[in-house]
Amino acid sequence: MFKNALAILAAIVFFLYPATCRANETPPGRWWHIPYFADQLNITDTQKEELDNLFDYNRNRLAELKKQMEQERSELLKAIDDKHLDESTAIARMKKLENTRTLLAATRFSYSLEVRKLLGYDRFQRLKTLYRSWPGVQR
Repeated sequence: MFKNALAILAAIVFFLYPATCRANETPPGRWWHIPYFADQLNITDTQKEELDNLFDYNRNRLAELKKQMEQERSELLKAIDDKHLDESTAIARMKKLENTRTLLAATRFSYSLEVRKLLGYDRFQRLKTLYRSWPGVQR
């Protein structure tokens, strides 16, 4: 049973890894307010407002999910550290934690998709190129 749960976990990580990697191709934070990006991508004031709203919504959602994930991680550790291990409870808590991690990754990816839709193909590709060459990027 535990081996099946680990196999499921590995599959989830394997399939979500490309999505999380793609989400890291754009600058963090409110990059559209940085002239280096905004000027070269011709971001309008209306688009800045849309990006601000999208950012605020996602920041709040991500904070909620991270908090939930920490609580679930704590519950999982308690189940594992219990003197009388209940394997089914530990597996259930691990699955709950992984579901939240999956939702967290999906939320990050969804944010990237919304940015992509707003910018369009050409400007989104340009954003990725600009970000890779941005002097402020931390490697």
